[in-house]
Parts: sequence; C-alpha cells; structure tokens
Amino acid sequence: MKAIKAKIISIFFLVFIFGFGIAGLVMKDREFSDMENRMLAQSPEIDTDTVLKGEFQDKLETYLSDQMPLRDGLYALKVDYERLMMKTYQNGVYFADDGYLIQEYKENPVQINKNVTYINDFVKNVDVPVTFMLVPTATAVLNYKLPEGCLNDDQRSSIDLVKDGLDEKINFISPYTELNSASERNQVFYRTDHHWTEQGAHVGYEALMKALGKEPAQPDYEYETFSGEFYGTLYSKAPSALQEADTFRAPKNPDGEYKVEFAKEQEDPKTLIGMYDVTKLETKDKYATLFGGNFSHFTIKSNAANDERILVIKDSYANAVLPYLADSFSTIDVIDMRYYHMEQQTVSELIKAEGITQVVLLYNMDFFNSDNNFLWLD
Repeated sequence: MKAIKAKIISIFFLVFIFGFGIAGLVMKDREFSDMENRMLAQSPEIDTDTVLKGEFQDKLETYLSDQMPLRDGLYALKVDYERLMMKTYQNGVYFADDGYLIQEYKENPVQINKNVTYINDFVKNVDVPVTFMLVPTATAVLNYKLPEGCLNDDQRSSIDLVKDGLDEKINFISPYTELNSASERNQVFYRTDHHWTEQGAHVGYEALMKALGKEPAQPDYEYETFSGEFYGTLYSKAPSALQEADTFRAPKNPDGEYKVEFAKEQEDPKTLIGMYDVTKLETKDKYATLFGGNFSHFTIKSNAANDERILVIKDSYANAVLPYLADSFSTIDVIDMRYYHMEQQTVSELIKAEGITQVVLLYNMDFFNSDNNFLWLD
C-alpha cells in the first residue's frame, strides 16, 4: 500500500510539473493582467551583454512569474488560505473589519517635503488664489476598522507636516473630520479599492466649496448604479473568494448639461458628451468610467451659473469630485501632473493664457506621500 501511495503521489507531482511546463509552452503570453491592472513581462531577448550583467536572468525570472499558467487563480487561492489562517495582512493590504481592504501607509518625509517645496515655488509664479485639499484615505479615516497590531504610520501627522510647510498664501484644507463623521452613516470609501465612493467625494466637494467661500450646488441628484460587481485596486493586491464586491455608482444631475474636451496634444484626442465613459464598465478598472481614466489635460464645460474658470490639478481622487464641481463652475480645466510633462505651456503659462481665476490642488495623502511628478509643476 505504501508503494502504491508513493506512486500515486509521484504521478500527481509529475503531471503537475510537466503539465505546467507544457501549458507554459503552448499558451500564448498575456500582455495585460486585468486582475493586477498592469502590463505583464514579455519574453526577454537574449544577448551577451545582458547575460554578463545578470539582467537577462532577472528579466527571465520576472517573465516566468508573470506568464505562469493559472497565475491569478493560484494567487487568489493563496490569499484565501492565509485569510482562513486568520492572517490580517497581504501584499501591502490589511484585512479590516466589515470586509474592508485597507492599504498600508508608510510615511516618506523626504518626498513629502520635496512636493511641498514644488508647490510653494509654483505659488510664487501665479497671481490667482490657490486652494489645496489634501484628502486622508481610509487608512486614517477608517483606522478604527484596522486589525490590532498593524504598523501603519499616522497619516494625520503627515498631513500636519504638509500644512506646516506650505506657503501661507495657500488656502489649505483636509476633510478628515467631515469624512470620519460621514463614515458612521455612509460608505465613504470602497471596500476593495483605494478611492473614495461617490458619497465620500460629495463630502469632499462640500468641504472644498466651504474652503472656497461658496455654497455647494444642491441639484436633485440621481445616483446611477453602473456596476454591482466592482473589485478594485486593493482586491488586485489581495484577491479572495471571501471578498464581497463593491457597488460602483456615480451622480447624475437631471438638469445638468456637460461637455468634456480633451487636449488636442494627446495621441488619441476625444470628446465626451457627459462625464462618463461607459466602455470602461467592460474592464476591471470600473473607476475609470469617470472621464475614461486619467489624462494630461481636459476641460469640462457645463451650464452652471458661475462663469469663473478654475483649474484643478489633481490625482485620481479628484475624478469623483469633478461631477459635483461641474455643477458649481461652468468651465473647469483639469491637469494631471503624471502626464502633463513639458507641454506647449507650463501650468503657470496656461493659467494666464486661459484666464484662470482660481487654482485647486486636490490630492490624497497616500499619493502625495509617494508621487515624484510635482517637479513638473511650474
């Protein structure tokens, strides 16, 4: 019997090894992972130089890892096992109360201070008011849901570090109190994604309008459910069959009229009627339904009564706020510094050329802690 069991185990082992090997040879390489929302490594070219430097071996290892058959399913199985073993952390994500996945936060004071300096230098080059809204993420707002013993740094201390370093001319706001209070009644952050929900974004919008000294618009919003099966970026880091999906919704003002014009410099210029690109609902990244994703520069025109022209310099958190903001300002220019590099105009030149009357910087703390594109802000 022992011999038979040994043979069966050996057969399964050989089938497993050779089966994966044959599948790896037969299956076509994937270029993109919907699960991880990133491009996958392709077969590296071999040459003497890369072999001698050790670069080929590293690229080959990455390629084999990315193209492993059943990669997504096996990784999800691993996460399920670790959750069943009561582990509370996986790949930069904490398994928090009420089904929330909350991203790990480690303060990077060097990058924070660099970004503060870039903003201060920018403010010296413009003659219009500048408001900076720095949004705490679920890491701070929902910290009471985090498991015991997590090693997150304090985002609120990071926000204070930013505030203390900013030029006094900058109107600074961080809506921690508002979001924390709203979280007791509503879902202000997604459970599976690092962004805030349409409800959290509305809280941020109202706080921003208050900081600008203006009353928020009060249309009778209809909230359309675009998808009841939304698994976001944090789920991609820690996929699990045990995880409940999010619902992706967005506001619609029945009386609103909107037109989104994308910069002509883009390789694929386009115009959206309305503010939503429903083709993105067919992809995993359903948050990209808001304006179709992130772009270097676009302009929102609406039938709002206020004809001031404002500029929003932002990360992806702002995408959920812009539909509300479009009901307050008839023309909004939007710039993402990750893509607005060495354009025909600097940001300060664009402000003068387009008659911008107000600048709003809108970023989340986790992004501000790590992004290195503020050097293009000029």
